[in-house]
Amino acid sequence: MVADSRELRLLGGILVHDMLQTSSMAAFQRKLGISSEQSPYSMTMSRTDSVRFFSAVASSSSSSHGSSKSNRPREGYGPSIHLTDEEKQLFNLLRHVREKTNLNTTLRVAGGWVRDKLLATPEFQTYHKVFDIGGNRLTSKFQKPAPSLGRQGTKVLVSRDESSNSPVDIDIALDDMLGREFADHLNEYLTSQGEDTVSVGVVLKNPEKSKHLETATMKVDSFWIDFVNLRAEEYTQDSRIPDLMRIGTAEEDAFRRDLTINALFYNINTGQVEDWTRRGFDDLRRGIVATPLAPLTTLLDDPLRVLRSIRFAARLRFGMDPELKASAMDDRVRSALGQKVSRERVGGEIDLMLRSPDPVGAMRLLINLKLVDTVFPISKYLCEYGGDDCADTTRRIFCMGLTLLSTAHEHLADCRLSPPLWCTAQNPIYDGGCRLVDDCESRRLLWYAAFLKPLWDETALWRKNAAETPSARNKKSNRSIISKILVDELKRPTRDAESVEKILIASDQIAHLMGSGGDISATMILLSDVLVTSRRESADHDQTSVFCTMNGHNIDSATEEDPLWIHAMEFRQRCAQVLIKVGPLWRASLILAISEQLAALEGDISYAIEGDIVDDYQDEQRRGIIESFDAFAAAWQQLGLIGIWHQEPLLDGEAVKKLLPRIPRGPAFRDVMDEQANWMITHPGAGVSVLEAYLVASFPTFAPALKDGAKQAQKKEQHQNSQ
Repeated sequence: MVADSRELRLLGGILVHDMLQTSSMAAFQRKLGISSEQSPYSMTMSRTDSVRFFSAVASSSSSSHGSSKSNRPREGYGPSIHLTDEEKQLFNLLRHVREKTNLNTTLRVAGGWVRDKLLATPEFQTYHKVFDIGGNRLTSKFQKPAPSLGRQGTKVLVSRDESSNSPVDIDIALDDMLGREFADHLNEYLTSQGEDTVSVGVVLKNPEKSKHLETATMKVDSFWIDFVNLRAEEYTQDSRIPDLMRIGTAEEDAFRRDLTINALFYNINTGQVEDWTRRGFDDLRRGIVATPLAPLTTLLDDPLRVLRSIRFAARLRFGMDPELKASAMDDRVRSALGQKVSRERVGGEIDLMLRSPDPVGAMRLLINLKLVDTVFPISKYLCEYGGDDCADTTRRIFCMGLTLLSTAHEHLADCRLSPPLWCTAQNPIYDGGCRLVDDCESRRLLWYAAFLKPLWDETALWRKNAAETPSARNKKSNRSIISKILVDELKRPTRDAESVEKILIASDQIAHLMGSGGDISATMILLSDVLVTSRRESADHDQTSVFCTMNGHNIDSATEEDPLWIHAMEFRQRCAQVLIKVGPLWRASLILAISEQLAALEGDISYAIEGDIVDDYQDEQRRGIIESFDAFAAAWQQLGLIGIWHQEPLLDGEAVKKLLPRIPRGPAFRDVMDEQANWMITHPGAGVSVLEAYLVASFPTFAPALKDGAKQAQKKEQHQNSQ
């Protein structure tokens, strides 16, 4: 119909632009039944937004005119989706199985595979490039630009080379048989063709794990395939697990799904994409996250869907449907989320949000939708610790956490565009050349640490008091609030909580080092060209040799007495104490320490001056902070501290006992080993013999007993020294 013409949409959007800018814009939108709120990132309606708005009206009108044919899907999406050779081969195999076994089954690919394939089509990319909707949704600041066919971070198979290491998951929905039955037919067909059969794994129905129907899983070539039935669901009021479930039609299955963009099917029989909700195509074009049914009903049936909606909005950089937003803020949804959804599922969704391209947008939506305290229930812990006005404190903590997370995210993005020296490793022996911008696990932990850092600071005094109480020996009862939130509330692994705490502790220690003259020491080390380097003796040996230089001259660390060198080694020891504990997460701690100072700039200017002067002053301060920390981290690298946490002692326990035979077990032995570690840090590259002499002189009571002649010689030497 005419309303579907893109040229007319463009013209209509331009014509109504002036109308939408008048005071009657809201009334005009209400009359049409369409909201202008397209994205959480935009607040005004430009001419481009008007084009998008008019396009949405036309699409909505087109959908409503076709609603009388509700028993037929909306098919076709302009150009066909691109199938790789492997996918074509797989789908041909499935069609042959259907034909050779005389089945009437309709095979449909369901779920995110269809959505991501459509997102990768040239039409989608061209549409959003022309109409400038929501910016670049196909890539993130921390992902390489997506190829022309396929998207980063999804399961879409782009080419053999890119997919050879990780099989692609594809969900196949069946309309008239169990998944296990079709898997058996597939193996029978393979046998008839003289090919090897494929083992079938059956995942039994388990509602607690969101497995509501039996699923047959098998690996065919490079694909993991799940065969499952189309289904229809009915929910009870007090559970998110369907009370009634049966094999359903494609339309019923589409409408029971969480989002319209996830309710699209690819019909393998016909080679067409089906949109049974008649909204999936348009929402995908417009960049909108919406539910197939009334959002309040959908969210009350399964409150986990409110978190999934936020996650997909963050992952795809889409806006949320206004009705969905309003329903998400309903007190009943918030209550149902806390009562009907297990904490494991909540924690899993939060973890996926922080892995998404836009963790800041996800946390902002949680705060704006008033769901954050349900997900991160910090208020009850603050009240337990005896805090006053927990509600205001909670709001302040989340607001500061969002600011710090946003600052860390932006600064790390800048580091990707213009990487500082410390952003890449200079010690491949220990560090492997890994960059934080490429390390998704370290980034995820950094986002947790940044968002929860204000909570960590708020409870600093409580942690100190708890450590001084007699019960502090009980590690479990003395856990920090960060550990309680991550492990008890979000059900994250204990190692995640420990890693986040390492980042937080090291961040505070780095800030303390910088504030106590560390920036000056770092500058001095760089200007004096103090350098400690490690080199492998040969490719066949793991042993390394350490070389020390200063101002271009070789240094013997065992005997050097230059005050500048001694100061550099003292600085090396202080920094090593931080790095040994935080290990490979040191870059995340450094980013967090930098971000805290950058985030504090907004509140530093307490007087009113011209805006451009304020901007220039803040830019100058910002550059100064970044340059100081960059120099600080560069000094770490020049001092050979990257990988110091892997340093092995020159003398193991047996060698120490042989050197100091009278050393007792327990704390004394640990003191000797600690002294050895400190000596090795301040004397890099020094030999074992020098270390042995130092330990004997430092712990004479543990050294071997001297014979009579040796004792007399020692007394004589001491007497001469006293004279």
